[in-house]
Amino acid sequence: MLNDIQVGFLRDRIQEIGSALFSNTGNTAFKLPTSIINVLRVDAEGNIWFFLHSPEWFMDETDKEFPAKLDFYRKGKPFYLQVLGQALIITDEQQINELTAQIPELTAHSLNHMMLIKVRVEHASCFEQRERTVGTIQSWWHAICKYVLQQKPSYRPYKMRPIVLA
Repeated sequence: MLNDIQVGFLRDRIQEIGSALFSNTGNTAFKLPTSIINVLRVDAEGNIWFFLHSPEWFMDETDKEFPAKLDFYRKGKPFYLQVLGQALIITDEQQINELTAQIPELTAHSLNHMMLIKVRVEHASCFEQRERTVGTIQSWWHAICKYVLQQKPSYRPYKMRPIVLA
């Protein structure tokens, strides 16, 4: 179980990125395909809620809960986030209606082709990129190269002479 500080940190990082790559990591015969998802919300317990396109095949009751991985990455952000947890397909109409009331773009027609997923976070890793530090010698070398390479090319005249072929 995540504490309040961890949930707050996780929520802030997820909201900053907004989308993730969802992967079903289970060993079942019928797995949900890897997809890009947009996070609807992260609740107080640290559960991540999102909609996913429904598969075209029939899902058994045993396939409603499975292990999953979410990779949060956005170009230009100095971090990425990897979340492992247990995904659960939500079929309760009341929970679905609560979430869809918050999103006016969703219509009843689009919900027919989507399913609500809740991922219970079991492990989350945040990877921060370090700032590159330049040493003194390396900064001198960059300054010398910059000075040398900024010189304008000089034009030299060439005298062309015909070549006598014997």
